[in-house]
Formats: sequence, C-alpha cells, structure tokens
Amino acid sequence: MCSVLISYYLFITTKNIFIKIARVIFLIISFVYLIVSIFWMFNMMTQSLDVAGFRMFLSFFIGFMAISFKIASLGNSNIHPALLFILSFIFLILFGTLCLMLPAASYKNVSFLQALFTSTSAVTVTGLAVLDTGKDFSLFGQTVIVILLQLGGLGVLTITNIFALIFKSSSSFRNRMMVSDMIKELDNKNTFSTLFKIIAFTVGVELLGAVLIYISISNVDNVTNNPAFFSIFHSVSAFCNGGFSTLSNSLYEESVRFNYFLHLIISWLIISGGLGYSVMINHYVLIKNWTFGKLASIHSLGFTYRKELARTSTNSRIILITTFSLLICGTLLFLFSEYNGTLKEHESLFGKIVVSFFNSTTPRTAGFNNINMGEMSIPAFMLVMALMWIGASPGSTGGGIKTTTFAVALLNLWAQIRGKETVVVKNKEIPSTAINQVNAVILLSIFAISFGTFLLAFFQPEMLFKDLLFECISAYSTVGLSVGITPSLQPNSHVVLIILMFLGRVSFLTFLIGIFSRLFNDEKSCLPYYPKESVFIN
Repeated sequence: MCSVLISYYLFITTKNIFIKIARVIFLIISFVYLIVSIFWMFNMMTQSLDVAGFRMFLSFFIGFMAISFKIASLGNSNIHPALLFILSFIFLILFGTLCLMLPAASYKNVSFLQALFTSTSAVTVTGLAVLDTGKDFSLFGQTVIVILLQLGGLGVLTITNIFALIFKSSSSFRNRMMVSDMIKELDNKNTFSTLFKIIAFTVGVELLGAVLIYISISNVDNVTNNPAFFSIFHSVSAFCNGGFSTLSNSLYEESVRFNYFLHLIISWLIISGGLGYSVMINHYVLIKNWTFGKLASIHSLGFTYRKELARTSTNSRIILITTFSLLICGTLLFLFSEYNGTLKEHESLFGKIVVSFFNSTTPRTAGFNNINMGEMSIPAFMLVMALMWIGASPGSTGGGIKTTTFAVALLNLWAQIRGKETVVVKNKEIPSTAINQVNAVILLSIFAISFGTFLLAFFQPEMLFKDLLFECISAYSTVGLSVGITPSLQPNSHVVLIILMFLGRVSFLTFLIGIFSRLFNDEKSCLPYYPKESVFIN
C-alpha cells in the first residue's frame, strides 16, 4: 500500500511528460503487486501462485532499485566515467551470477563458474553457453537471463539513471554529460528525453518482434510448450544481439530450421538493435518532420507543425552505408561459399538466400545459428570470423570493433593511398582524434584476440587452432557463435572467455582508460610543446 501511495505522490508532483510516463508505469507495477499480495493473503487465488518466486522477484526488484540510486549517485563523485561504466557491468554480472546460482533458477546444481560464465555472456549480450538454456534452467532462470540480456543491451547506467530520475526528477550536469556520452547524444539538454525515447523504441520494437515471432510459430508443432515466453525471450535476445535461445540447437532445431519467416524476423530484430540508438533517434526525427510536414501542407486540416532541427549526420551515413554493404556482400559471399555445403538441405533458392542473409546478419553480433557451424567450409569460416570482428555499430546493443571503426580505417587507408593528409566524408573532415581512436581500438582487439587464442591453445592443445580462434573472436566481439566446443573447454579456458567477453562489451580501450585514470590520477594541465621529428614507417 505504501509503495502505491508513494508512486501516486511521485506521479502528481511532476510536470515532465517523460518522467510522468515512467512514474505511471511504476504506479501500475506497484498496484499489481498490491492486488496479487491481497489475493494471496486471503487465499483468493483461483490458480496456484509461486509464492517463493513472487517474493524473490519483488526483493530483487527493490534491491536493484536501491543499488541503482547508489550507482547513479556515483556519477556525482570524482570517479572517472569510464571506471563507473566498468563497475556498473561488474555489479550486474555478479548480481546475475547470484540469481542463477539460486536453486529455483535451474534443474541441476550450477557451479559458481558456470553461473558466472552464463551471467557474463548474458550481460555482455554474447550468447556463448556452457549449459543448455532451455533444459538446464527453469522458467525463473530463463527469466533472469532475459532480464540480464535486456539490462546488458540497454546499458546498466541507462537503467540506473532512469530509476534515479523517476524518484529524484533531476540530475547533475556531470551525470547528464556521462549519460550523453554513453548514448551518443551530442546535446546534453536532451539527454533524458532521448533516454526515454530509447526505452520506448526498444520496448516497442521488442513487443512487435515478439508478436511476429508468436505468429511465425503458432501453427508449428514441437517448438515450445510456452509460445508467449518463447516469443518474448527470442525477441529480446535478438534485438539486444544476445544470441541466447531456449532451443538446444538454436534456430538449427528441426522444428524451426526451415521456418524462413522466423529467420527473417530475427534478422530484422538483430539489424534494428545493431544500428545504434543515435541512428534510430536521428531518423525518427527526420521521419516525424516529413510526416507532420506533409500533414501541415494540407491546409484543410488546419494543422500546424514546427519542424525539429535534424539532418542525416555523417555518423548515420557511415553506419547505414557500411551496414548494408556488409549485409549484401556477406549474403552473396556466403551463398557462393556454401551453396553445395551447409545450404544443400534447403531445396529452394529463396530458402538458400534467406539462410545466407541470416548468416550475414547474425555474426554482427547476435550469435543465433540456423546451420551447423562446424560443417562450414574454410571460406565461409573466414567470412564469418571477419563479420564477427567488425560487429555492430557504436551506441548499439552489439559488439565488435564497430562499423564506423572499420569504415574510417578503410577511408584512412584510401586517403593514404591517394597521398591525402585528411579523411573527408561529404565535405566533412573526420578529426585526427577519431582516427587515433580507430587505430587504438583495432590494435587492442587484435592483441586481445591473439593473446586469448594463445592461452586457449596452451590450455587446450588437443583442439584445432581455427576453432579456438573462432571462439575467441566470438567472445571478444560478443557474438556467441560457436563450433560447439564451448561446454567441453576446461575451467581455465572458460575464465579466459569470460575476460574476453567483458573486455569486448565494455571496450578494451574504455577499460584501460578507466584503470589508468584510477591508478595514475593524471591531472589535465597545459600541455608543453614538443618539436616534431619524423619516424620511418614504410
């Protein structure tokens, strides 16, 4: 009752439309909990109620909110934003590990390392698994995994700042700057309105995806006993580029292997989640301006609309061109490589094209599979590894070095070949700081993957090098594809993959910046001028 009254008080004490919407949702949740509690207290439930599960979810929800305030308040401290970002993921991983170790979460005894691996894989939206998600975890455990996927995909700081804002109604300038950088919002005045738009867009796309998935499996036997949960789970997992599936063989399961409609829905969700929130918001404004502009031009409607300032940014242009180029090239190359291989069982040309398109989409960086990955030819194997390494776009739910990093590296290479000193895109020069960051990201990714493969080869000398390399790229790029060796790896190898997944999600560069700022605590001051001297490169 108290939570309902508090929720109502918070609702009536704000005029901000975005905070009002968030608080009315919290009011509905509080009211539902109150009704269920009353029904259970007076034995009025017509169906059995999992009391333990109900209490567990309530306590975890309250606990997560309490810790959210603490994390959000740390944004006002002197902790470096990069370190705070890292700590938020560590907290969520440990929180998920604790949840997955509970007896109610699984049908078997789950060790700490197995729970840590699964939680890390879910929070970093990777999808590598040491246990069978559908068979080893209960409905409660699967629900924990899908919540971890959602929180990991959106970003812990996004959720914690939303919670804090619901109750506090304000935020410090430092907090706004930190969240702005995280969601790639250039104008920090619009930070929290953009934050609510991101949440609304995510929920809207995932709900639509869940409905479409439900329709795609509604007339198919032997898929699942709980089609509603199956649809929600896979919609969230696909949009967040998670790759987790309640099916033992993912979409290669016989019941859905030839369900091309389902494959296309999953592909659409993966692409939507991988484009990045900045691109979504940018094009939302452009579409809104065009639609309402057309309506305003019809004078008989008496409708007026003042257009928002928006244009297709250089960042959006690079992301869209790179993404669709990779999708088209990846589809064609996979089709040619596997036409008489893994695609042979798909009799129609349409089926082969859909499966090829799916396998051009899922490596960047979703992790679902609808073929036997271990039977791929070497050309297809190399193609998938390349796509995994590139990954999704910045500010998205995906991993990898990112499409913009890959594109800028190619543009810089082309500029060097032509003898140009600057990289220019549509009359806009890309600053040298961005190019330096691109070089650092690529170098660190090569180092992490190479050293990870070295360690796995040391711990698992009996396994093929190409399989271990594939596993490390998949972990660091938070993809989740595997040739089937993950469960059979030794505990030491699992620890290596956990570290790679974590570094890939938080960004190796961000991790080093956060650690360096904590250890050395360098103060920014006027930089001295140093004389320049050339170094021989080639």
